[in-house]
Amino acid sequence: MRNITLETITQAVINHGDGGKTHPRLHEIYTSLIQHLHDFVREVNLTEQELQVGRDFLNRASHHTQEIPDGEIHMLTDLMGISELVVLLQDTNGTVTESNLEGPTYVPNAPERGTGDRIGIDADGDPLFLSGRVLDLNSNPVANVLIEVWQPNSKGLYDIQDETQPQGNFRSCFRTDGEGKYAFETVVPMGYNVPASGPCGEVLRLLGRHTWRAAHIHFKLNADGYVPLTTQLYIDGDSHLDSDTTFAVRTAILKLQKHDESPAALKANQSKPFYTSEFDFALKPIATEIINTSSFQPNGKGLG
Repeated sequence: MRNITLETITQAVINHGDGGKTHPRLHEIYTSLIQHLHDFVREVNLTEQELQVGRDFLNRASHHTQEIPDGEIHMLTDLMGISELVVLLQDTNGTVTESNLEGPTYVPNAPERGTGDRIGIDADGDPLFLSGRVLDLNSNPVANVLIEVWQPNSKGLYDIQDETQPQGNFRSCFRTDGEGKYAFETVVPMGYNVPASGPCGEVLRLLGRHTWRAAHIHFKLNADGYVPLTTQLYIDGDSHLDSDTTFAVRTAILKLQKHDESPAALKANQSKPFYTSEFDFALKPIATEIINTSSFQPNGKGLG
């Protein structure tokens, strides 16, 4: 590889290896990445100073902070639209409920509750009674689906971000009944700003971009024989539905019905106005899912 030139360096980098014999899929991704990165450097005529700024940014984004304990790399892919683009590429079947980002606030092993139970404490929040069904592609009910739910409170804060909330606040698991039904009580969540005190926030400000996420509720659904689903339901009327900073809002919108008449409030055992909404999920059988076996799994252990 002597006498490297502008014309030869890209292919030299690609060819420096066994040509994909060890990991064909990794080599495919690597080859395309090098080609696009080198084309980008040429297109913008990147300077050494600008390259160093980029290195410093990635170094800072990888650091763990109190605000983002796992660092900002995950958030960076969300803010660049890469996370949602990956979801869109895989989510091509319009007959099932759309997938969406899991996000960095998911915590496994949430407490399991019964149908209709309240999932969190928020004295200032507007009560929301959410219900619906889980169906298959033929609109038949799917029983015993494990539904995981998590959301911010009425101030836009998750329990892991807010010391005033009890651990596990607005996190829960439910099982659908024999008719595929689920129901629980929560509060109307508020949209929130993504953490912006670090390098990602700096870039957003330099680009004139806001940091708001539209109000939403997270869901994970798992059932024997069906493809797992991770998604988000967005609150209709939120001012950032058309400008969510992660570009993740699609068509799964919760339309809320307000109840402020005294008889309705008394019937629901509420002392103030409350909201109701319904949403039905549709799951795809595993038999229809194409299993991708070309992954980075030498000896079944993956890369790390």
